[in-house]
Amino acid sequence: MKIGLVHGRFQPFHNGHKFLVDEMLKECDLGVVLIGSAIKNDEKNIFDMETRKQMIRDIFGGNKKLLIGANIDLDSPYAEDAQWDVVFSSCVLSLTGYLPTHVYTGDNYSVHWEKVRPEFRKFKRYDEISATDIRKLLSEKKFDEVKKLVPEEVFEIIQTKQK
Repeated sequence: MKIGLVHGRFQPFHNGHKFLVDEMLKECDLGVVLIGSAIKNDEKNIFDMETRKQMIRDIFGGNKKLLIGANIDLDSPYAEDAQWDVVFSSCVLSLTGYLPTHVYTGDNYSVHWEKVRPEFRKFKRYDEISATDIRKLLSEKKFDEVKKLVPEEVFEIIQTKQK
């Protein structure tokens, strides 16, 4: 059984993230999206975990192949030495009963997987989209630009939150 994983902060969930999840769902029997920085709230983490879950749910609806979870947050100095492969794998295992067999990510992915050895499906950055750039556009209230970079369902949530 192929178990896919896409993980990230999704601040916000954008078209590049959607592309990764779409690829995972095409290729895997089950897919897991893990939301990181689940409890952080600062200038880099402007959407709470429930909002990010809602973004993903609104896009993928009731797809029974997709499970959404969160991974623990670790702050410095612990985050640098964390065995993130074990953290992510244990989250996937708790949601599915299986370890991840495939990880879907951008080509600049830097997490080292030593204990668990999934296959990596790395993709070039989708349309050069960056959540950092999207957050900057949001702070500048350039909503027409944001609308081009996120799925329609996410844009509707962003508009609601900006009011």
